[in-house]
Amino acid sequence: MEKEEYLNQGLDLRRLLLILGGKLWLIFAGIVLGAAAGAAIYLLYTQVTNGMPEYRASSDYYISFNFDEFENGNDYYNAYTWDGILRNDPIVDYALTLLPQTVTKTMVQQAVSGEMLGDYRVLTVHVTTDDKALTEQISEAYHQSMVHFGESRDMLDHIEVWSRGEALPLEKNTKAPNAAFLGGLLGGLAALFFLLLYLVLEDGIYVEKDVLYQFKLPVFGLLTRKKEAAQEQMYKDNTDYAFGDRKVELWNAEEIPGREDYERLRKAEALLVAIPWGRKNRARTQRLLELMKLQQCEVKGLVIIEAKDSFVKAYYGKSQVREKKE
Repeated sequence: MEKEEYLNQGLDLRRLLLILGGKLWLIFAGIVLGAAAGAAIYLLYTQVTNGMPEYRASSDYYISFNFDEFENGNDYYNAYTWDGILRNDPIVDYALTLLPQTVTKTMVQQAVSGEMLGDYRVLTVHVTTDDKALTEQISEAYHQSMVHFGESRDMLDHIEVWSRGEALPLEKNTKAPNAAFLGGLLGGLAALFFLLLYLVLEDGIYVEKDVLYQFKLPVFGLLTRKKEAAQEQMYKDNTDYAFGDRKVELWNAEEIPGREDYERLRKAEALLVAIPWGRKNRARTQRLLELMKLQQCEVKGLVIIEAKDSFVKAYYGKSQVREKKE
């Protein structure tokens, strides 16, 4: 029955939030460290896998269709087909006639790609190689080859060059912000997980309810580090009422008594176990109380000591001692 009461006492959300409040910086630290690690790993990986630096020249072409004879010409020359058409023989072979003999057909086909970003009449052609001069040569050859292709196809009226892009270094490591975001997300979640795991395993004692159900002993008070008057008064009133003029003997829950200590504690008129606040001492306290029973030392109750004043004030609210009336 006692075990069920202890397990069913429920989650003290206020206590949990106050304990977490002082450790939330760990989550932010996890986010920052995770973001830094994610970006660093991404940049290191891409430096290894990128290989040789590459150069890209991009040009835009405006395509005019022969709609008078072919109403559906744009259905054949569309965003899905142009990327392949750019590497087909009619365009590639003409471009090769304008290039040095050292440039092969395979080199051109591997270097060229195309895309339409919206308007079916505007085609963007990219030329990418690891040599700046070669990129510019192929790009220039395609300017003429594309114009020639537009003049030689029935479905097309003509193709004109709208823009000529110079060969520039290709920026490959453009997803570092994404890697940083992912790393920060994983770092924050990991920090939150370990923080919650810590709270589950942490056996510190912060308020009376933490020990009331487990140890089945009255808690005579909760004394703060700055000796808050209201808490001191409650402790005094409780001990005076319970023990009167009998001497109260306090024993620290984190210390194991020796043989002489046990002899003295057996004779104590009012023995209380003092539990330091917020430390990992719940298991040690339970062990001490069992030892006290074995040694026939009658523990009358508990008192929590060295509590953090700001925690007590936030948990219980402001307390004050009622002044005596004359």
